[in-house]
Amino acid sequence: MRKELFWDRNSETVSPEIETERAINFGGFDYIEKVQKKYGMANFTKVLTKSRNLSKKAVNYWCLILDIDRLKTITFTSRNIWSPLR
Repeated sequence: MRKELFWDRNSETVSPEIETERAINFGGFDYIEKVQKKYGMANFTKVLTKSRNLSKKAVNYWCLILDIDRLKTITFTSRNIWSPLR
């Protein structure tokens, strides 16, 4: 686990979903590969499609790579109520 991605929480109690979210948003390809192997691709795609805490850039990239319709993700279908940098 890359501890620098979990500075705000106890790294021993991080859930698989949180670790996958942080890997998608901030991890490099090597860390993403480790997370995919650790928790499986089913978990990775579940987090990719169901999480509200992912960047649009990251979701768009992984949807292209995994051939997932980005309009089936929460990131692209939910209304963003906080956009300070429009």
